Amino acid sequence: MICNNCGKIIPDDSVYCPQCGAPVGKVSREKPEPADAVAGKLQTGRIFGIISLACSILGLGSFGTLDIVAIICGYLGLKQLKEVPDDHPDKHFAETLNRAGILCSTAFILLILAAVVIALVAAPWIFALIGQFFAGIFAAL
Repeated sequence: MICNNCGKIIPDDSVYCPQCGAPVGKVSREKPEPADAVAGKLQTGRIFGIISLACSILGLGSFGTLDIVAIICGYLGLKQLKEVPDDHPDKHFAETLNRAGILCSTAFILLILAAVVIALVAAPWIFALIGQFFAGIFAAL
């Protein structure tokens, strides 16, 4: 191993350089991932984040179906971004996109569920009328 401070050769198990006394940091023996692979994973994570956020916004009118797609895309985007180094400048923005899509979709699903529960408790006659309406339609067919 080579000392980062003085450039002398030192034993691999050294904690301090015997020549200059500088602390020796851990040397990574893993090969760094190629830059194009990191850029591809970052781009994929960013695209999943955009899809997740768009589906969560469009999911307002879909009663939760697009929100489930948004949560899945957000999860897949975060999974891709785990392999991008933490010091990459665009990683935080891509993670924020994915997390925003997941959080918004989860909130919308919970709001829809709360509205259905409130409607069932407060006004069950509405659902009875809707049931009678559809029963009349199916009886006519």
